[in-house]
Amino acid sequence: MDITTWLLQDITITRSFQTQIFYLFMLFFTIFALWLSRKYRLFKFSLLLWFGAALIGLIWEIALFSTGLRHYSFLSAAELIYHAITEGGPGLIVMTIFADKVGLINLSEYKEEARKRES
Repeated sequence: MDITTWLLQDITITRSFQTQIFYLFMLFFTIFALWLSRKYRLFKFSLLLWFGAALIGLIWEIALFSTGLRHYSFLSAAELIYHAITEGGPGLIVMTIFADKVGLINLSEYKEEARKRES
């Protein structure tokens, strides 16, 4: 078998119970990413990153679903949106905050003002 035949060979992906646990993990990872963005006062910036990643993910999932390359186990529209929301954005948020924390990038101008308590 040559490399082009190997690369273009159809692959069937099946989901098992362990795969469904991954989606539960992604829910908790999404909550963690939002909590982290609040803690580091980058919530609005993180929402922008999340929206961009979700939009790209949504376009990708719709393209896969409409061409028959993606099949969902449950309610198709809800699962498609869930994939788009949880797959790219939370990891991008955590990675961006980590890059800011270790000094690879500087997000200080995107941080929200700290809330001041009025007495």
